[in-house]
Formats: sequence, C-alpha cells, structure tokens
Amino acid sequence: MSARILLVDDDRALLDALPQALRLRMDEIQIDTSETATEALERIRETDYDAIVSDIKMPGMDGLALLHEIRELRPTTPTLMITGHGERDLAVQALRGGAYDFAQKPSDRDYFIASLERAIQLRRLDREVEQQRLALERHARVLEHVDDGVSLVDDRGIIRHWNPAAQAITGIPTEQALGRPAGETLPGWEVVAPLIPIANIPGPGSLEAKVVPLELDGREVWLSISGVSFSDGIVYAFRSLTEERALDELKGEFIATVSHELRTPLAAIYGSAQTLLREDVELVESDKKRLLDVIAHESERLSRIADDILFANKLDSGQLTMGENGIDLRALARDVVAEMRACFASRDDISFKLTVPDALDSIAGDPDRLRQVLINLVDNAVKYSPDGGRVEVAVEARDGGVRIAVRDEGIGIAPLEQRRIFGKFYRVDPGLARGIGGTGLGLYICRELVRRMEGRLSVSSEEGKGSTFVVDLPVPAAASGDRSAAVVQPA
Repeated sequence: MSARILLVDDDRALLDALPQALRLRMDEIQIDTSETATEALERIRETDYDAIVSDIKMPGMDGLALLHEIRELRPTTPTLMITGHGERDLAVQALRGGAYDFAQKPSDRDYFIASLERAIQLRRLDREVEQQRLALERHARVLEHVDDGVSLVDDRGIIRHWNPAAQAITGIPTEQALGRPAGETLPGWEVVAPLIPIANIPGPGSLEAKVVPLELDGREVWLSISGVSFSDGIVYAFRSLTEERALDELKGEFIATVSHELRTPLAAIYGSAQTLLREDVELVESDKKRLLDVIAHESERLSRIADDILFANKLDSGQLTMGENGIDLRALARDVVAEMRACFASRDDISFKLTVPDALDSIAGDPDRLRQVLINLVDNAVKYSPDGGRVEVAVEARDGGVRIAVRDEGIGIAPLEQRRIFGKFYRVDPGLARGIGGTGLGLYICRELVRRMEGRLSVSSEEGKGSTFVVDLPVPAAASGDRSAAVVQPA
C-alpha cells in the first residue's frame, strides 16, 4: 500500500536530495515537497498525508507554528521535526507540541527512515481503527432501528448496550440500564438467565428462543429471548410476547366460557327433546307445552350467545356501521324499561323505576344500537341482583350532552374488577358461585357501541351495595330545547 508524505524545508538542496534517498530505502512511497509553511498548509488542507516531515527553523512561519496548525487541521497525522545541532530546546518544545519524533541535521539516515516508517505504520493503524470505529457506529445505528430488543451483558454481568427497542419493550430507559448489573436492572434476571439458550456462533434457527417472564414496574412482561456469546460477553436479542400471551389467555377464557354457556342450554334442549321422543312415557299436553317452552327458551339463549360472539367479531373487524339518526331518548328509555318489565315479570322481587326530564334535546346516533346498550345494562342489573331490589334508569340533561344511569342494588363489583369488566369474556362471577351465567361480552359490546357514538361508558360500584353504569353522550351544538325538571315514572 502506497504511503504519501510531505517534506517541508526552506533548504532547496535538502528537498532535492532527501526524496531520492527515501525512494531508494522505502518501497511505494509518494513524496510532496514545500519550501514554506504557508504552502505546506495549503497542501495539508487538500491531502490527508500519512506523515509530515518539517524543519523547525524556517523564515516566516517556523516549524513550531506549522506543527500547531497541523494539530488543528490533521490531529492524527504524525509529524517529524528536523533540528540542527544544539537545538535540543526547540526539539523538546516540538515534542511537547505534539510532534511524533525529531531528527538532527545532518540526519542519521537509518534512524530517520526507521522513525518515518514507524510514523507511517502508526497512521495506517489509526486509519484502520477509525474505519472499525465507523463500522461499529454503523452497526450501532442499525441496532438502534431494529424492532427486537438488543442488549450486551459483559462477563461481569454489566449491561454495556441497550437499544431503543429494549427500552420500549421493558420500559427501562437506556441511561438507567447502561453500566448497571443486569440483575439490578431486570428483577428476576438471575432466575431466568440460566434458562436462556446461548449460541457460540450466530445463525438463523441455530437456537429456539426461550419465553421467560419478568416483573417490571409492577407488570408482568413475557420475553422471547436468546443469546450469542463472544469475547466481550453475551448479546441478547428479545421481543415481547406479552400481548400474544394475553391473547392466548383470552382465547382460553373464551373457550371455557362459551363451552359452559353452550353446554347448559344444549343439555336442557337435549333432555326436553329426548323426553318428548320417549314412547314409554305418556305426557299430558301441559307437560309437552312445558318441555317445548324449555326448548324454545334455551334455543333463544343459544341464539343470543351466537349473536354476541358474531357481533363482537364484527366490532373488532370494523365491519359495523352506525346509523346517524336523531334519537328521542325519552321515548327510547320508556320503551326499554317497559320491555324489561315484561321480560322479568316473573321476578316479583325486582322493581323498576324510570326518571326522565319533561323535555330533552334529541341526540345524534343510532337508536337501535343505543337501545341494545340500555337493554344489556338493565338485563345485567337484574341478573346481578339475585336477591332482588330496585333497578333504576335515570336520564338527565348535562352541559353539552345527556347522561343515562342504570342503578341496581345487587352484588356490586370489587374495585380491582371494575377495571376489567369492559374487557372481552370477563365476568364478575367467573366461577358461577352465584349461578350467574353469560359470555362476558355484553359490557365489551356496550362500551364499543357507546364509543362509536362518541360517548363514554363508566361504572361506580361497592361490593354488596349495587352498581351504577353511566352512559354519557354528546348533544349536537345546534340542538336546542327547553330543559325542565325530571319526571319520575315508578314501576
């Protein structure tokens, strides 16, 4: 590989003789010369030399001043200074100023060439190190933009690299992770680290990643993680499977819930049908009617379960379209309460109360979907009042909207459960300890329908004292109407 050097000296004879001597002793060398420091600076700005050789004593800008400029322009370029006899003080100044070495005039050619070769070799090594540094920076920038978390843990267990994806997945900022033991940064690391498969050579499919749980900031995070060891430690690559695991749990809940909800009506239908088919039992008309009523009732129950599942899927897939008609909320609330009274006429331990204003602004939305929401909320209020009580539907005008509240005096909802009841397949009585069935989709559907009407569904509850579900809906800005005192319509 050719080396390029610059000779700076005001002695024209030296500039003619020294390059010839260097070419005889050194292979593949290219030499430029300058008689002044000013000319040399122009060349140095244009060319990144492997080494520079300069006389110290020159007219105008001397070698020490030139050395200072070189350190500013090309700080990694080695500079050899040439001094005359008795100029050791200048040589010391040059070394203190950053010169690589110095040689005296007349020069010891062997020493001078050996020093120059070392300087050139040093510059080449500097360039290789710089290239490696740039390559590492490029690799680091690549790691900054990958979706997987990447972490380097050294042999002492200290985290040395933590990319943005690692921060996003774990919630641990880079500045809190770097330089700290992995066991302190990741609680439970000492337990899961021995379980993680570590390869000696990276390669696709060389190891199957291990799925491990970590408790991070009060939340459980599941990571799919594997590692590759090398001289500086172990590089771990990981991604979060928390959502996938939650989805698997949700599927399990769905299968368990639907299996139970289907089994009960199917058993009733099958039992009633088998009884009707028996030839060895004579049934009077009233018994036949009762069995047929069971079949009809349980068939309707099966249909509702299927409808809930299909409707929830339609919501998730974005296939549901909402109507944009004006809703007469007073009339809608009356119809819903009347329908639910008729539906639960056999429950003489349940009473209904409706409170509505004398006048109420029409609201924008889909009346059929709002009716579905109110029926579901009232049905839940009755269902979760196994010991009876009053169910109240109250409608009131509020600034910029209306509020519909459905209150019951039932079993109530624990504070921790109140955060989860609007999720899919979640039921307040999952173990059916109180005999309360359902798919756990009703409140999820209600929340999504209200949200699509630009409203909000919320709950307040106390265990053993009942619950209140509140639907807040906006009223269009152009809507107008007199709002007066509410009218109570008892059961």
